[in-house]
Amino acid sequence: MDEDQPIDPRHPSGAEASAPGNSEPDEPTVRFTMRFEPMTIEHLGLKLYSQFPPVISELVSNAYDAEATKVEISVPTDAITEESEVVVRDYGVGMDAHEIQDEYLPIGRNRRGPESQETKSKNAKRTVTGRKGLGKLSAFGVALQSEVRCIRAGREITFCLDYEEIRNWSRMHGNSEYEPEIVTERTGPTDEPDGVEITLKKLRRKTPVDAASLRTSLARRLSVIGGQTFSVFVNGAEVAASDRVSQADCRVGWSWNVEEVPHGPVVDGSDVVRGWFGFLEKARQVGRGVDIFATGKAVELSSYFNLSSTHAQYARAYLVGQIHADFLDAPGEDLVSTARNGVIWEQPRAQKLEAWGQATVKWAFERWVEKQRESKTKRIFDEGNFGQWLEGRTARERRTAQRLVETLADDPKIDDSSIPRLIEIVKSSIEHRAFEEVVGALSAETSTVETLLQLFDEWRIIEAREWLALMDGRLHAIEKLHGFIDEGALEVQQMQPLLAKNLWILDRSWTEADEQPTYSNLLRKHCKEPKDIAAEDRRLDIFAVRAGGAATVVEIKRPEKTLSRDDLDQVEKYVDWARDNIVGTGPDAPKYVNGLLVVGRHNSAGGIPAKVRRLEGDDIRIQTYRDLYEGQKQLYREFDRRLRVVAPEYVRAGQTATVEVKRARGRATRKGTGRGGSRKKPAKRRGSLR
Repeated sequence: MDEDQPIDPRHPSGAEASAPGNSEPDEPTVRFTMRFEPMTIEHLGLKLYSQFPPVISELVSNAYDAEATKVEISVPTDAITEESEVVVRDYGVGMDAHEIQDEYLPIGRNRRGPESQETKSKNAKRTVTGRKGLGKLSAFGVALQSEVRCIRAGREITFCLDYEEIRNWSRMHGNSEYEPEIVTERTGPTDEPDGVEITLKKLRRKTPVDAASLRTSLARRLSVIGGQTFSVFVNGAEVAASDRVSQADCRVGWSWNVEEVPHGPVVDGSDVVRGWFGFLEKARQVGRGVDIFATGKAVELSSYFNLSSTHAQYARAYLVGQIHADFLDAPGEDLVSTARNGVIWEQPRAQKLEAWGQATVKWAFERWVEKQRESKTKRIFDEGNFGQWLEGRTARERRTAQRLVETLADDPKIDDSSIPRLIEIVKSSIEHRAFEEVVGALSAETSTVETLLQLFDEWRIIEAREWLALMDGRLHAIEKLHGFIDEGALEVQQMQPLLAKNLWILDRSWTEADEQPTYSNLLRKHCKEPKDIAAEDRRLDIFAVRAGGAATVVEIKRPEKTLSRDDLDQVEKYVDWARDNIVGTGPDAPKYVNGLLVVGRHNSAGGIPAKVRRLEGDDIRIQTYRDLYEGQKQLYREFDRRLRVVAPEYVRAGQTATVEVKRARGRATRKGTGRGGSRKKPAKRRGSLR
């Protein structure tokens, strides 16, 4: 054999000759190859893994599969420099030259596909968590170089994977068999224990790593961490099971194992889940929702199983849980996305899990509503001895108070911190409302239930008329919106002022909402669009709206814009930033942040609908201008219908609650007829009851 010819470590004689224990200076060198297609490294490494915690999680997962009992991670907590490194050292079985070439370097080796039933680790001690052989590529999402040192039986082999070299290899060498550089000074005999050490160099990030946050993230992503057989340390501090949310963190009596739900843990046939879910004492913006695991590794975090955000939306901020569905990662199945950041819900087997999950979350939300009502009612009566104070009131006042308490208890927007102030309002209102009822009843010759019912009917008429007058006043804005949609708007000059001044168009529950200039300016400053974005894709504006204790990040696109994946990623980024930087604990700070993207048209291509459903699960809504217009028309019809029921004498024959009819009504009003300023006052029914 020619001593100058590099040898293939897969060849028996080559492996023996290249053993790092041989100390001859002219011994044949080890040669490794990694075959890849152009752009594979970029698409499967850089673009799939761009955040630090998922990358480290992949490396720790590989260590678990290598039967390591201990993993030591070192991260820089000071300013990142050219010399900064991240080191992940495991104490597993390590690898020799054969295994490096045949098992580590191949890209996309499906160890659990139909052609392979490799579900156990080397010595069959564990069910492996890895699947597609992409863990080594994940490192390129955060670093340009990955140095891999493999130790087995007193010998070490170290080689370096370089992102830029791999990208340019085909162009420079005319083939796609990349040859990693062997680090000779770290290849040879060693007295260190078996295992693998991966050193990430030339880090892409510029900010220090938060070691505590990394421990929390690892604990959340890998449920195998924290047991007696697998310990992970970050900068010397052990990652513990307590670093992830647990059932013990939930309110007492507000959590359940999956066996306790009425439909049980069976998803379909032999597909069974295990785990728990429950509600925390305080709402949270991050780390909420149900984490779904397969073989001890997270496949989707913060999931609501794509349940629509319209169902008990306030309960979402309190819900946490862990569901283990190992069948998602069974041999021959492909139900987990390549980056392991989502279940492929379009598959039939996953759809059954989705249906099970939605039924479970709905059941949990119903329990939350019941318990919230019970807890809040008790809290109200205990506050400031309100129950004792009420005992000294009249029966009429107690009934009035009970109705008010039920209203407060049923309103999810009212949290415990608001109760003391609201109790004072209730105390001051009881006498006023009871006095009105007494006066109304005593003004008649007889005081009967029918009298009071007539009184409340009259109040309902007044309320309905007030609402309809408000809706009449909104017609002008609705008609403008309709014109902008059909005829086009002068973008910033027209559409943005219309929506900013009439926030109720964006959400009909925002009757007392306000734009928050301070938060809006922060969003515009810190959430700038890329400079190279096409003009037709640019937003008209981004601003914050305050409604109650919640803040909404509103992004407005042009009426002619068709929804794209970039639009969804962009609004998600904006909401994440607001949740990290706007939510506060002060009395005037918003306690919750959600999102709203307004765009011209929906898009059913390229997985966009699935992304829309996931964002809805995280309380980020996508609406078109047409949706907004139709919603306001429907609301107008509802108030018109209510008026027909409670006060038909105020409805002109043949009128229907359409915008076109309201235009005619407006013209009639200006002529002194119809529902204008000269409306006929309601007849005093009280006199007819005498």
